[in-house]
Amino acid sequence: MPLKRERGIDPVQVRLAELVDRASKRGLHSLADAELVELTRLYRYGATRLSAYESEGRSPELAARTSTLLTRAHALLGVDYADHREPRLRRLLRFYLEEVPREIRREWKLIATSFVLIYGIALISGIVVARDLDSAWTLFDSNMISQELHQLQNTAPGEPYRGNFTFGLGESPFNAGLIMAHNMFVAVLFFGAALLPPLYVLWLATNGLMLGVYTGVAANYGQAGNISSILWCHGTIEIQAFVLAGAAGLVVVRAWIAPGAWSRRQALRMEAARSWRLLSPVFPMLFFAGLIEAFVSPHAPFAVRIAVAVTTGAVIVAWIALAGRRMDVAPQPTRPLE
Repeated sequence: MPLKRERGIDPVQVRLAELVDRASKRGLHSLADAELVELTRLYRYGATRLSAYESEGRSPELAARTSTLLTRAHALLGVDYADHREPRLRRLLRFYLEEVPREIRREWKLIATSFVLIYGIALISGIVVARDLDSAWTLFDSNMISQELHQLQNTAPGEPYRGNFTFGLGESPFNAGLIMAHNMFVAVLFFGAALLPPLYVLWLATNGLMLGVYTGVAANYGQAGNISSILWCHGTIEIQAFVLAGAAGLVVVRAWIAPGAWSRRQALRMEAARSWRLLSPVFPMLFFAGLIEAFVSPHAPFAVRIAVAVTTGAVIVAWIALAGRRMDVAPQPTRPLE
């Protein structure tokens, strides 16, 4: 029961009750940095007042209500300690099914900005090149364009364009390893580039241009649908993983630029934990994207590739939008704090 503004109740404890109520319903992530500092200070103050109530023989009801409030605050502040007592598998599942999607939702502005930049540039450059093939030479690397044109010109009429995905099924296991290693290295580059935001913007723009120009060139030969189905069969996971890696780097930079109520050292420690929640799903996602890129994208028919792209996209959206929305604090004890 939250404390009410009534006679005999310290207004400071009323504020503590307000913060505890909100964090209990929405999680600690719903509190601003300054409110987290305030919560710890009010918790210490409440413990001092409880000791005074008991020594002065104040109302047992007042002491009991204060004790219950402190117990709830203690459960919030000690949640990380309780996590370490969970079985490892359960803790791992809770991390990926609750903490990670909550953190992605919390950082939606950083992630959405990255998506707008990379997909916006891809869309614009794709339309420009589809209408004017000569513009491709201005927008992107001439070697890549020459290679793609050579492949397109050597594709027989009526034959679907496969780009670089011409290896046989027997070569897929070996190529899967190469693809995973390459993509994980690219993810590290996204994270590292984000530590210097102007470089990150350039890196996003370069990758957006690559997607758009590659598709636009294929469109001039009537192969945009085929190559898009191949690229997005695995790219629905892959591109999203790269953006998460970049957002993880931006979170670290934010701690240095805008530490808020904390010192820079404290802010870096806190934001490092948030950054890890964004970065941790990147490599599992790229593992599955590598399997799809090696075994499905080059060999599956058009309809299957589209189905895989839509399904993986729906799973990612559902995971981010729905997972981890339940209350993430320990149940409130009914006995007084001892």
